[in-house]
Amino acid sequence: MRHLTPALAAALLTLAAGSAAHAEEGMWTFDNFPIARANQTLGTNIDQAWLDRVRLSSVKFGGCSAGLVSASGLVMTNNHCVATCVANLSTQATNYAETGFTPRSREEELKCPGGTAEILTDISDVTQRMHAAGAGLTGQAFTRARDAEAGRIEQEGCAGDPNTRCQVLTLYRGGQFKLYTYKRYSDVRLAFAPEDRAATFGGDPDNFSFPRFAIDAAFIRLYENGAPARTPTHFKWNASQPVEGTPVFVSGSPGATQRLLTQDQLFSVRDVVLPMDQLIASELRGRLIQYSEQGERQAFEAMDPIVSIENTYKRGLGRMRALTDPGFMRMKAEQETDFRGRAEAGVGSDNPWTTLTGVQPILRESYPAYALLEGGTGIGTTPVAGGSQLFLWARTLVRGAQERGKPSAERLPEFADSRLAGVQSGLFAERPVYPGLEQVRMEWWLSKTREWLTADSPNARALLGNESPEQLSARLIEGTTLADPAVRRALWDGGLAAVE
Repeated sequence: MRHLTPALAAALLTLAAGSAAHAEEGMWTFDNFPIARANQTLGTNIDQAWLDRVRLSSVKFGGCSAGLVSASGLVMTNNHCVATCVANLSTQATNYAETGFTPRSREEELKCPGGTAEILTDISDVTQRMHAAGAGLTGQAFTRARDAEAGRIEQEGCAGDPNTRCQVLTLYRGGQFKLYTYKRYSDVRLAFAPEDRAATFGGDPDNFSFPRFAIDAAFIRLYENGAPARTPTHFKWNASQPVEGTPVFVSGSPGATQRLLTQDQLFSVRDVVLPMDQLIASELRGRLIQYSEQGERQAFEAMDPIVSIENTYKRGLGRMRALTDPGFMRMKAEQETDFRGRAEAGVGSDNPWTTLTGVQPILRESYPAYALLEGGTGIGTTPVAGGSQLFLWARTLVRGAQERGKPSAERLPEFADSRLAGVQSGLFAERPVYPGLEQVRMEWWLSKTREWLTADSPNARALLGNESPEQLSARLIEGTTLADPAVRRALWDGGLAAVE
């Protein structure tokens, strides 16, 4: 899974408006912003104190960027970022996606099930420790040593404080490692959301094409101890009219790029990853649409998943168009040739381009199985189990029971002591589960896994046994009790003995 790094991206308004004028642009972490160059080039008066205020006003909400806009925890974000919260709070009788959510007072704000928000409070350099941990090691031993060291650093940084989260992030493909410390809010409440048709005006199946003509905005509020959080540092409204040529800065999380992928890596994405992801995503979309047409209940249940898969599909379509554009690929080739010419002189026999080229056949061969059985590959978007919430809970329970019996340094990284609070928060959250929708997801996944891995694959045989995808998905969904948070908590607390 790619690392999501809060970053500060700068671009001239003239560039955003399509002007041919020269524009300075780039993306930087808050502790590595080129202050002097920006001030000299753009005529700004930025200092570290300004950057710190922007950082402390910026909010990470799930996978979205957001910003504090009041001293009482009010946060503004895009409407699609609260779509899951809106769906989880809605019922057929009260569908906030259709009506909008407009509480008359703070007392009517509703808690987003499982929702968390974070503010980056500190960045520290741990590169030396991480490099030392992997020194002289290769392969799995190298990975395990670094994962273990990251877990120790995170545990030292947060010391079990449930209101903070520490994460060691990889920057520049391992050139640097930073410890990010977040203030964590586990009580996040919906404060405003427009009706879906107003937020997605234009008829496009995502939020990319017509944002200027839509109300693609929503508000959430951060709470502490049952009361709105005190947030004295926040963004303030500027009613002045924008002036052409004014520098525009956008802060946010995530802020990751794939600019450092080599030509051979891009070829793997273009030739293997995207064709598979797009093909099977289109079928999942078709199954969800078919399910939504069975009745009002099914249409309500499938609304948010359809929007999500269409968003993902269009993003993949854009990537495919770029990677099949001869002009774009020629530009990437020229950039890589220039960069290698300047960098390879000092690398000797330990050439990273040669190494990456050598592993591409392995990636190409293993991607279908890994994507379908594990998901979250960092380069693809295929969701394991079709995004089935019941499956994801089950996997967390089984792996958590297996891993927690080991010393923290020997576990899978996501189950290190420093990360267990986040795992439990997601596992115990009360969220609606729709059995019909879950079966559609599971049946699609089992069918695609058998199709892509073939029925003779040991993995496919272990997964399906002697049952068809239709039979197995129906039996699993009908027979599970994992929709009940109390059952999930009991299984987690009971450990391996309860799971087995």
